[in-house]
Amino acid sequence: MGLCAALLCAGLPAKGAPACPTDPAAKAETPVLPVATAGGPAYGTMQYPVTVKLAPKQVALTFDDGPNPETTPQILDILDRHCVKATFFMVGIYAERHPEIVREVAARGHTIGNHTWSHPNNLRHLSGASAQREIRRGFEAIESALASAPEAHRERLSPFFRFPGLNDSKALIAWLGKRHIATISCEFGSDDWRPISPAEVKRRALRNISSVGQGIIILHDTKPRTAAMLSGLITELRARGYEFVQLAPEDGAREMAAAASDPLLRIHRHAEAEPPAQAAALDALTIPSLEPQGELR
Repeated sequence: MGLCAALLCAGLPAKGAPACPTDPAAKAETPVLPVATAGGPAYGTMQYPVTVKLAPKQVALTFDDGPNPETTPQILDILDRHCVKATFFMVGIYAERHPEIVREVAARGHTIGNHTWSHPNNLRHLSGASAQREIRRGFEAIESALASAPEAHRERLSPFFRFPGLNDSKALIAWLGKRHIATISCEFGSDDWRPISPAEVKRRALRNISSVGQGIIILHDTKPRTAAMLSGLITELRARGYEFVQLAPEDGAREMAAAASDPLLRIHRHAEAEPPAQAAALDALTIPSLEPQGELR
């Protein structure tokens, strides 16, 4: 069963649906937005001509760069409190160090995507082979972290990829597309990666969302300022009439990605470790840098 189907089986909100027990202004379920991944489309009008099929005043929360043992659990608790499901784009090296948090994200019903193995700020600065290894090893690390989880939780890993710093390349998007991995960008950011106050992060997020009207927002679950402002942001957006939706691959997307030639996403077996020499060479490429180059509005 695909991730979208698994989520839909739980039932989407309907008129008269129960309210969130810890946030009466919200429904108990976050609507699921199926995302097509065949051929590897690229979504997010900050960079691309199209985005996912959001209605006016719908926002999809996404978090980059974790898992982080200090802040990711806080963010998970806030999302639970407000009955919101999100998408977490994880860095493989941190998934390997904190597999229990990867499993916790999945157990709480969130979507998981890949954000490379070590977060080089610009994959264009690597050779094609090295950039591909960064992406492949990111998927493998998340798969390994989820290997002992129940099947329904393993299915939270989706054929979604986000470029670090949003620094994409046509060649890598085409390579992902042959493996039916969608590139997920955004409509707006919040500048939460900058050394600004939680109040300023919230102000910028609200400004940017209001200027566009609907879309995917990039946040970072590695930043204490993000955790500090997140509850207030959710509450304020709901007060302004916004609804949160959860991105999830459409039915059959995981199976399609796994059936591709030279797949990046594998759903029936544990990912093998890379040969030690290859893994050591990749480790020596870069120390993770979690600050994007350029500006998210």
